[in-house]
Amino acid sequence: SRPRRWSPHQRRSAGASAAAAVAAAGAGVKAPGVLATPKVRNLAKLQGVDLNAVAGSGAMGRVLEADVLGAAAGSVAAPAAAAAAPTAAAAKGAAAAVPVRPVIRPGEDKVIEITDAVGKGMVKSMNEALKMPTMALGEEIDMTDILRLQKSLKASSEKNYGVKVTVTSFMVKAMSLALNEHPKINSKFGPGDANPPYYTVVGSHNISIAIDTDYGLVVPNIKDCANLSVIEIQNEIMRLAKDAKANKLKVNDIMGGTITLSNIGVIGTKDPRPIPFGGQSVIGASGRTMVLPRYNEKMELKPRQIMMIRWVADHRHLDGASLARFSNSFKKYMEEPGEWLLALR
Repeated sequence: SRPRRWSPHQRRSAGASAAAAVAAAGAGVKAPGVLATPKVRNLAKLQGVDLNAVAGSGAMGRVLEADVLGAAAGSVAAPAAAAAAPTAAAAKGAAAAVPVRPVIRPGEDKVIEITDAVGKGMVKSMNEALKMPTMALGEEIDMTDILRLQKSLKASSEKNYGVKVTVTSFMVKAMSLALNEHPKINSKFGPGDANPPYYTVVGSHNISIAIDTDYGLVVPNIKDCANLSVIEIQNEIMRLAKDAKANKLKVNDIMGGTITLSNIGVIGTKDPRPIPFGGQSVIGASGRTMVLPRYNEKMELKPRQIMMIRWVADHRHLDGASLARFSNSFKKYMEEPGEWLLALR
């Protein structure tokens, strides 16, 4: 068939219609349905936004990325002046699709004054400790055999002595046995302005133990551990812990410590680094016991119960060799309980 020829009047009418459509688009007249690119539709799907409930801000009501993100954030962009308002049902659906997010407000700063005796004492002792040059050595302790021994003695110690022995009591006694071999560790350095400088080797093994209480950390000491059995040390630990938690420790319980053990591992840490205090020259802190693979003498890989301990010492009169020898002795007594039969008097 022959192509249709448009008259000049028809061409003018078609051009006017196209111009009107363009003008309508520029004026914000909304096209039927939802106008959105595949990228915007995918974004709406990911954000959980119903496009039917979003008023597009683009030409002819086209939904843009900003409209989807605004709806997802709970702030739907207002439609253009000529756009039709969304229906109540669509608005309800959009509100349901947007999760309610709580408003996070910053908390208020608080100044906490340290007025209790324990807290003020810690501030004072730590300030003094910072004046001390220190050195630290870490060691791995195989606790497998001593834990087996402690477990086997629990029932008999409770039946015969009325108390369950804990690992801490064995550790305290092992420290005392090691101090017998290395007495210099159980010492205190003299005043910093002394001329000549000096240190005092203390005859009694007054071993301090760190106890966590509602009133703060307290560090009473067990007097003369060299002349106490493991059962007697355990009884003292129980007494001091009870009095500490009741805030009834006596001055004599706090004063006179010569070396400290902090068994912080019972709360939870792997490799602590403590700070000496109270004029003491050495402090030890033990981490939690972990089951780890280790080679035996036959080069067989076996699970063992391993604990890390770190010793920190006053470096003014104790050198690394002295501290290492003490650490080796402690390790020997903890890993080979049979050694106690030779060392105990």
